[in-house]
Amino acid sequence: MKHIAFLIAILILASVSAQNNNCSKFYASEEGKELIIHQFNKKERLSTITEFKVTDVENTANRSVITIAMHLKDGKNKKSIITSSFKAHCAGKTTRLDPESFIAPGILDQYNDMEYSITGDNIFFPNSLTIGQELPNASVHMSVNAGIMSINMTTNMLNRKVIAKERVTTPAGTFDCYVITYTNELTMGMTTTQQTKQWIAEGVGMVKEETRKTNGKLITKSILYQIN
Repeated sequence: MKHIAFLIAILILASVSAQNNNCSKFYASEEGKELIIHQFNKKERLSTITEFKVTDVENTANRSVITIAMHLKDGKNKKSIITSSFKAHCAGKTTRLDPESFIAPGILDQYNDMEYSITGDNIFFPNSLTIGQELPNASVHMSVNAGIMSINMTTNMLNRKVIAKERVTTPAGTFDCYVITYTNELTMGMTTTQQTKQWIAEGVGMVKEETRKTNGKLITKSILYQIN
């Protein structure tokens, strides 16, 4: 379950704050910026809390590399689930995450004595959004050879599209948001197809997100709870 929890946390991050470097304004890139996101289950009860913090920003004339620390905690008892960090690469006001960025180093530690590979497509966050705009698909595939058995896990973000602008209020404030929808395919033995709707604000990032089954029933909901 740690694999799925971390993947969901990274997909939720999708963007976070404005910047003055080469990064998209829909992604966290200000050193010291901290965001707290609450994730709720299908009964809308708090399930996990994810804390993101930009710990380092390296700028050159044309490129930037940002390091983001991530702490995932249990929403009920606040106990730590996993702590990790990952890097995002920026150029031309577009932020790019490599497939490896979706997998926490803490998760990979358990596979030190095994052969594993991580492949997929980069996920991109552009500097401007318009209603009707289609965004590139993204995917990550992890394969682990455990000797007597193999583990394969794939996440695909398909049909990403900007569909509207809406105003959203959360405990962190009220924001004018772009609304992005996409199909989320999770495969680990079997494939589960979900529909995700995400609200993203300029200068802030992900404000709200809902993931539902194809029949419309809620699976998870996330909100931006606090900005520091």
